[in-house]
Amino acid sequence: MNELIKLIEAFERRCGLKICLHDYSGKIINYFPQIELRRHDNEYCHCVKEQRGLNKCLAFELRKVQITLTGHPDGFFKICHGGVIEYAAPIMKGPNMLGVLFVGIFRLKFPAVITDAIVCRCSGNDFAPALNNKLYKKIQCLEKGDFKDIEEIAKSLKLRIETLLDREDEIFFSHEEKIKWEIEKYIGQNCQKDVNIQHLAKHLFLSASRTGHLIKELFNMTYPELLNKNRINNAKILLASTSLSISEAAYRCGFSNPAYFYRIFRKIEKITPGNFKNKNNKIKRMLNIPRSP
Repeated sequence: MNELIKLIEAFERRCGLKICLHDYSGKIINYFPQIELRRHDNEYCHCVKEQRGLNKCLAFELRKVQITLTGHPDGFFKICHGGVIEYAAPIMKGPNMLGVLFVGIFRLKFPAVITDAIVCRCSGNDFAPALNNKLYKKIQCLEKGDFKDIEEIAKSLKLRIETLLDREDEIFFSHEEKIKWEIEKYIGQNCQKDVNIQHLAKHLFLSASRTGHLIKELFNMTYPELLNKNRINNAKILLASTSLSISEAAYRCGFSNPAYFYRIFRKIEKITPGNFKNKNNKIKRMLNIPRSP
């Protein structure tokens, strides 16, 4: 795990805020194989996505955010289609925008008063949360004096990421860590496909036998166990944040046999996929708004 991921995790623990990275270029993902960093992973966002039948926000906001970013190179506060606030900062490499860093989410103390600090409002498909929405009320309240602090934190993280991209060869503490990162990156990007250890070995320019020994040493598990762990992590996100059936989630995450997926999920998570999905569906019942048809 590199220094920047540790920094982001420490920030999230201390501030109670989530960091999310949208990768427009396909390059940032190489440094952040964890799928959690690529999604707005909180109860309220999950419910908004479920309400709209989507598992990501890009369909609503991509174009408007990109246009606004061109006039705000350090970033800006925005209200998303879910009616909550986040700070968006572009990740640049030279003149090219590689992606966007998001910090949030927040709500206004007085929703009727939109502060001048908020530059963009993605209102085309507003979710318009009811003020008695229990999940909405749980979101951290942002007061006038907080905007500057959040902006400075976001700009600092943005600069660290951009520095990282400019000195790719210096981000690893050791050769062992680099190999581990390469394995995590490859499996994170390809676990939904039919990939075997020979594919990974070829990517690493190693023999399959040597690759298997390295995985055992670095992760204390076999290649199939590591692959299944990544697939199950992806499946958990789909089951919690979309209306996909268990079989559909299994296929999307690389399992060709739903029965095998069921066994592996229960072995790793100590709960069945159905019970996991039902448990997370309780979130939707906390909303005091009608469901979409």
